Order: sequence, then structure tokens, then C-alpha cells
Amino acid sequence: FVLWGIFVRAVWLWHSTWFINSVTHLWGYRTFETADNSRNLWWAALLTYGEGWHNNHHAHPQVAKAGWQWWEIDVTWWAINLLRWLNLARKVNLPPAPMRSPR
Repeated sequence: FVLWGIFVRAVWLWHSTWFINSVTHLWGYRTFETADNSRNLWWAALLTYGEGWHNNHHAHPQVAKAGWQWWEIDVTWWAINLLRWLNLARKVNLPPAPMRSPR
């Protein structure tokens, strides 16, 4: 239990973060024009529950939602919405109405 429950999960989290910060600045597409080289990468988003929509995150880092297109699967956003529905999450940062459409 200790090996899997603590160590393996912690290492997986660290590597997921480093992985996203590496590959999503090299490959993928850009929804928003940002000063950095961040990109959205669909398969990275699937592996990391939505963190692969990195260009969206860099364009609007204060917003809780990372997947902006209907087909950009964002499991983390679904979890946040569930918590909002259960009244366990409040003051979730949503994009203002004019910013909800890319570009």
C-alpha cells in the first residue's frame, strides 16, 4: 500500500506535470495567440484529465476550465462542475462572456 498509495502516485503526478510542460510547448495546435509557445495537445489532455489544453490555460490562467472547444475533453472541469453542483466548490473562475469564444 505504501509503495502504490504514496510513492507511485506522487511520482506519476510529478511526471505528468513535467510531461505537460515539455510536450505542450513543442507539439499541438494553438487556439489563442499567446506570447509563449504553448499548444493544445489532445492525447496529452486525455492522459492528464484536461491539462493538455495548455495553450488555453496560458491564454486564461485564472479560468478553471481548460477545454474551450466542445470536443476538448476536460475531465478536471467535469469534476469541478460536479463539486459546484454539490455546493462543495464556490467562487470558481469562469471566463467573462466575451472571452468564451477563442480569438
